Amino acid sequence: MASGEGIRPKWQRRPERGIQGAFRGRELSVDKLLLVIILALTVFGLVMVYSASAMLAQKQHAGDQFYFLKRQAIWGLIGLVMMTVAIKVDYRYYKHRKVVMTMLGISLVLLVLVLFLPILNGTHRWIRYGSASLQPSEIAKLSVIIFLAYFIDRQSDALNDYKNTFVPIALISGVVMGLVAAEPDLGTALSIGLVFAVVVFAAGMPFRYLASLAAPAVPVLVYMLVLVPWRHQRILDFLDPWKNQTTSAFQTVQALVAIGSGGETGVGLAQGKQKLFYLPSPHTDFIFAVIGEELGLIGAAAVVLVFAIVAWRGLRAARLAPDSFGQLLAVGITVMIAAQAFFNMSVALSLVPAKGIPLPFISCGGSSLAMNLLAAGILLNVSKHGGESWH
Repeated sequence: MASGEGIRPKWQRRPERGIQGAFRGRELSVDKLLLVIILALTVFGLVMVYSASAMLAQKQHAGDQFYFLKRQAIWGLIGLVMMTVAIKVDYRYYKHRKVVMTMLGISLVLLVLVLFLPILNGTHRWIRYGSASLQPSEIAKLSVIIFLAYFIDRQSDALNDYKNTFVPIALISGVVMGLVAAEPDLGTALSIGLVFAVVVFAAGMPFRYLASLAAPAVPVLVYMLVLVPWRHQRILDFLDPWKNQTTSAFQTVQALVAIGSGGETGVGLAQGKQKLFYLPSPHTDFIFAVIGEELGLIGAAAVVLVFAIVAWRGLRAARLAPDSFGQLLAVGITVMIAAQAFFNMSVALSLVPAKGIPLPFISCGGSSLAMNLLAAGILLNVSKHGGESWH
C-alpha cells in the first residue's frame, strides 16, 4: 500500500485518469479566495485593533494612541513576509526529519524556558526582551501539527500499531500540552488537544485509541476545571454571569452589553462605548465584542461567515492534497485557525466559559498574528499542489 493511501478515506480518493490525473503533482496557483480572505482579515484586524485600543493606548503610553496599532502592524509585516516565503516553499520541505525535530525541539526548549522567567500578567506565557515579547505556545501549536503530519505519514502502513504509532504522537503532544497548561494556558493546551484528536481521526486511526486517553486525561481536566478555584469560578460565572456582574463575571457581562448595544447595524466604527475602560482587554481577547458593538449583528455575522469560508477552503485544500502529509498538514492548520476563532467568538457571546484565546488575524497579539500568517502560508502552498485547478 502506497504511503498515504491507507489514510485517505475511500470517498476522498480520486481517479488518476482524465483532468484530475493530469494535474496530480503539478504546481498550480494558490487558492486566491483563501489568500484574499487572509489578507482582508489581517487588514481588518489592524483597523479594529486601533478602534479598540486608541483610548487605552493614549492613557497607558504617554498619549500615543497608535501604540498598539504600530506594534500590531510591525508583527503583521513580519507575518506577511513569513507567509510569502511559506507560499513559495514546497510544503514537503517540512516533511524532512531534521526540520520536524528542529521545530519541535525549539518549541519544547522555549516552553520550558518561559516557565522560569518572571511572571507577566499573572502567567509565564511570554518571553520578553525590551518592549518585544514572544509567546512560545503559538510556535508550539504549528510545530505539533507538522510533527503529527510527518509521523503519521511515515507510519501510514502501521496506523493500527498502537504502541509504535499512536503512543509516540500522544506522548509528544501530551508533553507540549502539559507545558502549555503549566504556564498556565489551559485554553491553548485544549486547542492543541483538539487539533491532535481531529488529525488522528482524519488519519483513520481506530477511535478506541483516542478513547484510551480518557482514563488519564479526564481526571486531570476535572482537577484543572473544578478544583482550581479561579477556573471553577469562571464556570459558575458562565452559568449565571449576572450574579457576579461587578466582580468575577465583569468581562463576560461587559462583552454581552457591548454586543447587545450594537443592534443590527452597530453604533459605527470607532464609536463604541464599552471599550472606554468598561470592557477589559477590548483589543485582545474580547475584540469580537467591540466588533459586535460597532458593526452590529451584520458585521459580527460577516466575521463568522468569513471564518467559516476559511474552514471550508482549508478542508478543501486538505481533500485535494496529493499525499497524506499534505492532507494532514492542511487539516491540522485549518482546525487550529477555525477552532480558535469560533472559541474566541463563543467566549464573547458567553456560549462557553471565559478564556483568553485571541481571534486569529484580528486580536492584538504579535506572536499569534505572525504564526497564524505563517500557518496560512503553508496551507496556501498545499493548495498549490491539489489534484484539480482552483479556477
